[in-house]
Amino acid sequence: MKTTVVALMIAVLALAGCQDKPKTEAPTNQNQQAAGLPAGHPPIDGQAANANAPATTDTAKGDPHAGLKPMAVPAGVPTQAGKVVQMLDGGQYLYLEVQHDDGKKVWVACLPMKVAKGDRVKYADAPALPNFPSKALNRTFDALVLSSAVEVVK
Repeated sequence: MKTTVVALMIAVLALAGCQDKPKTEAPTNQNQQAAGLPAGHPPIDGQAANANAPATTDTAKGDPHAGLKPMAVPAGVPTQAGKVVQMLDGGQYLYLEVQHDDGKKVWVACLPMKVAKGDRVKYADAPALPNFPSKALNRTFDALVLSSAVEVVK
C-alpha cells in the first residue's frame, strides 16, 4: 500500500513538472519605442525620432551640447583656482589658460560662459589629458583639463 501511494505521488509530481510553463523573455523597450526618441536623435535599434518633440537648431546641426549650460562647482568637489591669462573660443568649448597662484599654467576646457581675461576662476579639478587635439582650433594642447564646472570667483 505504501509503495503504491509513493509511486502515485511520484507520477503526479512528474506529470505536474512536465506541463508547459510560461516562457520568460527578455524585457523589451516597448515604452521607449512608443514614446520615440527626441527630435534630431539618431535612430537606436530601429526606433524613430519623436515627431512631437520640439526640434532645436543646435540638435539638428549635431551639437551634442545643445541645451547644456555652464554650472557652478558643486560643494565637496576638488577644485583648482587661478587667473585667466588667455581665452580661445572653440565654438562648443571655451579654452581657458589658467595661471595658478604657484605660477603653473594649465589649459581648461569648459562650456561657453561669460569670463574675461584677468578674471579669477575656480574649476572642478580633473586629470589633464595629454596631447589633446582640438579640431575647431586646429591645435593640439600639451595637456588639457576637461571640466564640467567652471565659475568666476570674486
